[in-house]
Amino acid sequence: MTITNNRREQMLRVARLYYIDGIEQNQIAKKEMVSRATVSRLLATARDRGFVTIKVNDDLRDAQVLGDQLEKIYPKVTFTVASTSQDDTRVKQNKVASLAAKYLDTIVKSGDIIGVGSGEEVFQVSQLLETKSVQDVTVTALTGIFDSENYPTHQNDIMSLFVKKYHATERTRPLPIIFNDSTTKKMVEKEKHIKYLEKLSRLSNIVLFTVNDLEHSSLLDNQNYLSDREKADIISTASGEILAHFIDLDGKPVNQNLDLRTVSLPLNNLHFKDSGIIVVSDMSKYKMLHLAITKGFVSDVFVDQQTAQRLFDYDTNQ
Repeated sequence: MTITNNRREQMLRVARLYYIDGIEQNQIAKKEMVSRATVSRLLATARDRGFVTIKVNDDLRDAQVLGDQLEKIYPKVTFTVASTSQDDTRVKQNKVASLAAKYLDTIVKSGDIIGVGSGEEVFQVSQLLETKSVQDVTVTALTGIFDSENYPTHQNDIMSLFVKKYHATERTRPLPIIFNDSTTKKMVEKEKHIKYLEKLSRLSNIVLFTVNDLEHSSLLDNQNYLSDREKADIISTASGEILAHFIDLDGKPVNQNLDLRTVSLPLNNLHFKDSGIIVVSDMSKYKMLHLAITKGFVSDVFVDQQTAQRLFDYDTNQ
């Protein structure tokens, strides 16, 4: 069958997005305004016609070796690398989440305060938790309430699953993620119950969260909280987002006024946790993962093999 020039260009464009940029097929489908099935067919045809050749790299380190190598680069952090293939995003998420869930099951004990972030990767972990017989466990949200159409936060589901599996008490902050002004936020936070909830998140000894590049940020995608000017400022200056904090390469907020209006655990508080657990299963997040590690926000990293490889290459080529 003859391939038209337009079809060939689309095929090459889709192949570059998937194999070089590491973008998921559903996201490519949105960019190209086609179905996910069409993207899969274009990729298959690209391989069949020789537009794409897949080479097994003998230098690609296996998961265990990658973890050991990364721990030499980041000696204060423990790495658990899931052995994963590049093609199936859902499988990668599941494998990384499964390892993180098993780790949580080994460390959670009676009396713990668990602070949880939001997003797909944290949601996957919450779904894979095993029921554990512990007492007086508290689960607290690390941010205020928000969501987005394209990148759901799953906040309510995450909290409910943690509460169910650990027979825990739920403490959700009944506040919007961002206030219109910092003065109003300060007034609200003086209320006794709100003050107690904020203190709980600061006292949490175990935290679980992920990082986002700007393209995958639920908060940046949400239409309700940020002005067009603020979004433009974030896009031009921020490296990514951690727990609703938009930060630069130095780990500092890019918009101080916005950060003061945001309901979220201060990033500096992450330095004082017994276990700071981060889950990442998307190669596009490797720079933000590097930033979270180097700024001391995490102690335990659960990551897929491809992202781990990208992180290793990034650090060794610095």
